[in-house]
Amino acid sequence: MKPRIVALICGRLDDDRFPGRNLFPLVGRPMMVYPILAAQHARLVDRVFVTTDAPAIARVARHWGTEVIERPPALAQPSVALEQILVHGYDVITKTLGEEPKALVVLLCNAPTVTGGLIDKGVEILWQDEALDAVMSVSRHNEYHPRYVLQVGDEGMLQSPAGIAEPSSFDDAYFPDALLWVLRPRRLLNGLLQTVAPNCIVNCATQRVHPLIHEGYGDVDYVWQIPAIEEWLRRQGFTQDATPYDRTDAGRSEGATARPAPAVHSGPARPRVLITTIPFGEIDRRPLDLLEQAGLDYMVNPIGRKLNEQELTDLIGGFDAMIAGTEPITRKILDQAGRLRLIARVGIGLDSVDLEAARQRGIEVAYTPDAPAPAVAELVIGLMLSNLRRIPNADRGLRNGVWHRFMGRRIAELTIGVIGVGRVGKRVIQHLSGFGARILANDLTPDLDCGDKYAVQWVEKEQIYREADIITLHVPLTPMTERLIGAPQLRMMKPEAVLINTSRGNMVDERDLAEALHANRLAGAALDVFHQEPYSGPLANLENCVLTCHMGSMSQDCRLRMEFEAADEVVRFLQGKPLRQPVPEYEYTMRAYGRTVR
Repeated sequence: MKPRIVALICGRLDDDRFPGRNLFPLVGRPMMVYPILAAQHARLVDRVFVTTDAPAIARVARHWGTEVIERPPALAQPSVALEQILVHGYDVITKTLGEEPKALVVLLCNAPTVTGGLIDKGVEILWQDEALDAVMSVSRHNEYHPRYVLQVGDEGMLQSPAGIAEPSSFDDAYFPDALLWVLRPRRLLNGLLQTVAPNCIVNCATQRVHPLIHEGYGDVDYVWQIPAIEEWLRRQGFTQDATPYDRTDAGRSEGATARPAPAVHSGPARPRVLITTIPFGEIDRRPLDLLEQAGLDYMVNPIGRKLNEQELTDLIGGFDAMIAGTEPITRKILDQAGRLRLIARVGIGLDSVDLEAARQRGIEVAYTPDAPAPAVAELVIGLMLSNLRRIPNADRGLRNGVWHRFMGRRIAELTIGVIGVGRVGKRVIQHLSGFGARILANDLTPDLDCGDKYAVQWVEKEQIYREADIITLHVPLTPMTERLIGAPQLRMMKPEAVLINTSRGNMVDERDLAEALHANRLAGAALDVFHQEPYSGPLANLENCVLTCHMGSMSQDCRLRMEFEAADEVVRFLQGKPLRQPVPEYEYTMRAYGRTVR
């Protein structure tokens, strides 16, 4: 019978609020996904377990088809050593398998640069020498205290050199990089772990430990380490949309146990809620408390980033309601949403939701249109000032040792054009009135009372393009407003004009805008939204363009209100009560009209 080899991935709660470093997004995913993928695709690993005291880590692990060992409270304290967690995990694994595994592969959730090949190599080394106690990954990267330095002895084993002053004095100095251990678990039970310092797992002075030299990067303990780790992953073939691993089980060792699919299509009888927008419940737990008090089962986005169509298609089947962000909710996704009865959007934009497909399937749609408006309007004013006074340019220059005072312009001396005078547009006009600027505005249904109050001139869009020094967009994305600003409109604008877009990315042709800015046919631009998010296009290379990452609504008060209102809609709907903020009928009509005129 083939010997069992099991991987145990360890993650812990960093504090009482959130399991921080284990869920840092790397190349678009929580970093803990990478050691899971490595273990799942290692040729010699039969089963993969995650041990954790963090619910968020457990959710991600289950999504990726990994068996979760939930630690008891006694092992959930910061003072608990990794060795205690391993002994507990090994005991659970043995009971689950009904036998003792012959090798235990130990990984950490915050060590994303392990590969399946590295794991297989470590297992092979251990298997070839019965006298070995363990195999441990080490690196030449001197990122650690000198007391951790190791050398390779005459027999090829790791050893701690005596009397070392500095690790640089040895050509063969290595450092344990906390990436990977391959252990003989029976020897764990014989007390060897009691001979090591806490969280060291092995003791090179008393045990035979073979080095597994790894020239990549190690685990992530600080935010500043993330860019280097991401670059390493990109060079290894990881992208936001794909990994170098084959998602099939082809090529795994004979007798290996197949991984369950990550899709979630079943659950308890009580209603289930899928929360795709992130963050959610981090500023304040009240939205989650509201769901829990109503007896609803919920799952927060297990990927840790904006979901793509296939990921949402895989997830949606087992849920009755969805609290959605800006991810596309397409006809294909809704075809798999057999239980879905409500989509509650956190925010105001509805361009990401196929309203017609939802209606055809009897799915109600609600949104939170008023909640984000104050935060978005204030960001618009901030973007105006940033452009006019060149604040980002001065900041970047000063950090690079350049002391240059930019000559700017004041809002009071300018003409501001506001296209779209709804919830956000009205607040922008209200703020601008305090600066004393001349305001031009355009809207399909002008609010004359607002115009009279703030001395607004209602004009056609073309007049705004020609006369305004700053143009700010506040209209919803519909088939009629898509590509509202392109080369023809940009050519109408003054060379000293600034364009601001905090509505939706598809409203502005980003390539045409980049060309106009590069040629100085436009003085500046500020964008908070993009056609493809995260954005990485040519606008990022232009000094006269201010870019922010779709954070218009991201003030603490507005975000909490958005989340709470969406959660409240879900609770009311599933309790049989009417929605407070259903999507109005004209949104469906406008979507249908836009489709017919195309």
